[in-house]
Amino acid sequence: MMNRFGLPGGRRRYLLAAGSLVLAFVNITGALLKLAPARHSIVRAMLGGSAPGAPRFLLLLAGLLLIAAIPGLVRAKRMAFAITFSAALTSVALHPLRVRDPDDAGALIALAVTIGLATSFRLFPARSDPLRIRQGLWWLIGGEALVFLMGFVGLYFVDREVVEPMDAPEALGNAFRLLFVLPTTTIPESGHVQRLIEAIRGLSLVVLAISAWHLVHPVLNRRFARPSEREHVKTILSLHATTALAPFHLLDDKTYAFSNDGQAFLSFRMVGSTAVVLGEPVGPAESATNAAREFIEMCSLNGWRFGFHQVTGAGADALTAMGLKKIKIGEEAIIPIQTFSLAGKSFKHLRNIQHSLERDGFVVEELPQPLDGAVLDELQAVSDAWMAADGHRERTFTLGQFDRDYLRETRVFVVWRKGGRIEAFANVVARYRSADATFDLMRRRPDSPNGVMDLLLLHFIELFRADGCDGLNLGLAPLANVDEPGPKGAALRLMYERGNVAFNFRGLRSYKDKWNPIWFDRYLVYRSDVDLVPVALAVARVGEKQGLVARFAHASLGRARRRQKPA
Repeated sequence: MMNRFGLPGGRRRYLLAAGSLVLAFVNITGALLKLAPARHSIVRAMLGGSAPGAPRFLLLLAGLLLIAAIPGLVRAKRMAFAITFSAALTSVALHPLRVRDPDDAGALIALAVTIGLATSFRLFPARSDPLRIRQGLWWLIGGEALVFLMGFVGLYFVDREVVEPMDAPEALGNAFRLLFVLPTTTIPESGHVQRLIEAIRGLSLVVLAISAWHLVHPVLNRRFARPSEREHVKTILSLHATTALAPFHLLDDKTYAFSNDGQAFLSFRMVGSTAVVLGEPVGPAESATNAAREFIEMCSLNGWRFGFHQVTGAGADALTAMGLKKIKIGEEAIIPIQTFSLAGKSFKHLRNIQHSLERDGFVVEELPQPLDGAVLDELQAVSDAWMAADGHRERTFTLGQFDRDYLRETRVFVVWRKGGRIEAFANVVARYRSADATFDLMRRRPDSPNGVMDLLLLHFIELFRADGCDGLNLGLAPLANVDEPGPKGAALRLMYERGNVAFNFRGLRSYKDKWNPIWFDRYLVYRSDVDLVPVALAVARVGEKQGLVARFAHASLGRARRRQKPA
């Protein structure tokens, strides 16, 4: 049965994985140093004295299989359990069953791991990826076929160097034994034959280890949202969506997981074996809770980590009630437009910008739909110029990208001077049940007059105030005012300081703050502290189209160029 975290016995699995790692180290060390198995080994007794090398290779194979299966053990993979249990049981048979010598302790470690696994079968419910299983089987079949062919050809044609020449049937039998790292009936007269046999056994070890790694790989998400699913999501959004993330559930980078009753959903994207969920589930409260529970169980069975990104306070409370953890990752800014006014000293700068631009003939206008090709070409030119400027890039997941079809489906507003070029634009997206208006792309030419973005926002405030909206959503200020105690909070604050070079966290917060917005906490919800670092890295990667390393390099280069510009 699943526990409140969606997987049973997490600590016990980590303990078993640690024990497997220790046993793997003991096995591999003993095999490489030729310390085991000794004359008291069960396998040694079964194979006899004519096979001095085979038990050592079996010990090495058991060690490699244990290492290959450890990631799967941590993710509760049933296939990893089977591989580890078999390797541990083999290790019990290979090690001497006495404790007089230091080397003999390997038997006790192997026995402890075997007993621990035998009593923990229910802790490993996770499936393996079907495609990876097929790949592993092909590796096993193809690799072992190669090993068999090499063994047969090698043993048959080196019969001059053995005590008794081998005929074809005997060579075939010995080649088959080498597939399973078993001893041959060949008694080498020279080192050449012994090295050939060990090389073939070594190749078989590699093939078996690679096959095992494929068998325990997490399930990959190869499913894309179908048009019918996207239409169903639109229906649910129109009935229940209340956050600024609502329109971004419909971007084509999302996969959907629906509740069993079909009334709620969540959207997610896979980064490696981590599922990053956009916000919290959307739908009636009970259905949304069920959608979250069913998704967590699916992640558990697939061997995935997961994180709910940019969750509201209410959503975080509902998810943590299931036993999950939360951590604040920033604040979302919303301008209260019904009470907003430019009067007062704090908005003097904005008043001056508005008056100056309007005096120079700049206006904000909504473009009529459908947008024609010439207008889209000019918007593309603005976007390309914005992209070429320092520190800018296309984002994904929580934001849209410049796309002509996407812009045709939204309301597009531009800043321009009559008879001149478009200086800036922004597109407004559907707000569904939210009381706040939301925009997505907001781009301008680098050489446009100062304040064109401010002029756009001032226009939005008046426009949506007249429409009866309560607020204008300015989006998330990442890592702003993170007050998490302890090491996690210290790490996030360090990310805020150091990450400012590439992501300009401080500047983004400052720009939003000048509008005197109301700030709302946003959270990352995850399963356990062990998952926090990989989940946080997946969240950082999911929105970066160009990759994190390239992003930091691009930002650092841009800032260096700006420092070199003459005053």
